[in-house]
Amino acid sequence: MTFERASSLDAARSGQFHMASPAGSPVSQFASPPNFPGYTPQVPWQSPPPVQGFAPGPPMPPPRANAPKKPWWSILLMMVSPGQVIAQGLGKIPWPFALSVSGVAFAIFFFQTGLDRHHVGPVGWIHCFLLALLGGVYGTAGIAAIAAVAWSISRLIGGQQTPEWVIRAVALSYSSALVYGIVGLVFNLFFRWNTSISFGVTGVLWALGPMMTVFRQLTNGKLVHSVALATFCGALVLLGWGLLAT
Repeated sequence: MTFERASSLDAARSGQFHMASPAGSPVSQFASPPNFPGYTPQVPWQSPPPVQGFAPGPPMPPPRANAPKKPWWSILLMMVSPGQVIAQGLGKIPWPFALSVSGVAFAIFFFQTGLDRHHVGPVGWIHCFLLALLGGVYGTAGIAAIAAVAWSISRLIGGQQTPEWVIRAVALSYSSALVYGIVGLVFNLFFRWNTSISFGVTGVLWALGPMMTVFRQLTNGKLVHSVALATFCGALVLLGWGLLAT
């Protein structure tokens, strides 16, 4: 009895089942396995046919990088996260706005230098305002010229950015100089502190960080070249300030 039961289970697993007559001889053979509780047929998996009329659509394009909605936000972002400003579309920031950032920053910087000399020596207000005017010219035309030099050097090492992009990025890198200059001007006027070094030079040196990020993008990620370019341009900027304002 046990042997016949085992044979029936083996036949069911192999897909063949024999129904026995009362005498024990097979009388029929099923084409498919029987459906009794506990039995699972071994059927290979077949993927369903594709639905007619429905084809997979094209992949969605990546989100476009947009410039900050308010250009003034780019000043603060350029101080703390310059890579985000570059990724969000630096080329869409108007170049007059970018040059105005560096122009106002250096106008305040030169004005603080005149105020420091006014506190300790016979330097009048007219001289201070003339220095501020000179700083505005230096912060626009001078920074644009230094950025053009950096672009020319970058072309020798495989840079692909346009001159307009480089000038806009370098000018906007002096956002820190603008913020530091405004804070230093308040302390200079109200507390008569000498702030051209503590605030002015500090803001210009802080600009080396965003400028290094810009030059790294300009040199296709070459760290050594970006550090060398940032150091060279920063030295030119401080040299010009020393020659013109001190």
